[in-house]
Amino acid sequence: MTQRDPACRAIEPLISGALDNELTQQQRQQLHLHLGSCEGCANLYRELAEQRGAVKHGVQPPENVAEPPSVRLWNRIGGGLIILGLIPLVLYAIYQFSQDATIPWWVKLTTAATILGLLLLFINVLRQRLKAAKNDPYKKVKL
Repeated sequence: MTQRDPACRAIEPLISGALDNELTQQQRQQLHLHLGSCEGCANLYRELAEQRGAVKHGVQPPENVAEPPSVRLWNRIGGGLIILGLIPLVLYAIYQFSQDATIPWWVKLTTAATILGLLLLFINVLRQRLKAAKNDPYKKVKL
């Protein structure tokens, strides 16, 4: 396959589509005819098919790349402490903001509405992510 050959350049997306089983009957026939006459494209198709097979069967990462359980534990402890420290600070800030007489009522109302809207959006996205994580087909794929 040469870079200058427009027929080969037009076939490259079909090769990818064939490996993903996304081609129409006409496109499959066009690819089959071209692969029969072009050794370069046929070699490319075989190489990509082999790589796809290797990815499909999974390649185990080296052991030193995986994060040890102790690191995950310390990350969770640190995250939990940050959240436990932020909760009283946020509650105190809300209390001070609500008790400040120099701030007009409409500023307090619009600020509260904005924060509540952002909080509801965050909770909705988090709920959707957790729901999607349960049905994730790539959950067991190890990188």
